[in-house]
Amino acid sequence: MTPDDQKRFVQIVGQVLISDGILGDAERDHLDRVMDELGLQGDARKEALRGIDVDSPVEERVQALSDEARGQLLAAVERAAAVDGEAQKAETQLVEQLRNLLNA
Repeated sequence: MTPDDQKRFVQIVGQVLISDGILGDAERDHLDRVMDELGLQGDARKEALRGIDVDSPVEERVQALSDEARGQLLAAVERAAAVDGEAQKAETQLVEQLRNLLNA
């Protein structure tokens, strides 16, 4: 995954996590693990976090991802939506939108 893919990937996962209006401890820990798995460090990590916004156009971010990143995204957002033990309506709707964008 390219550095731009990593940033967008984290931003999309983060968008799912905050879509219900709350970023709980389990969700923050999950986002940290995602960034660790991607190898994001220092400024790259900060830049990815700064770009997380519930109102961001997720379509544009998904379209800009490489095939490799797209292939991993659905599983990542499904895990993110359920990380706090319950998927809220906003999280479920965003995951469904992503599923449609990914043609999954």
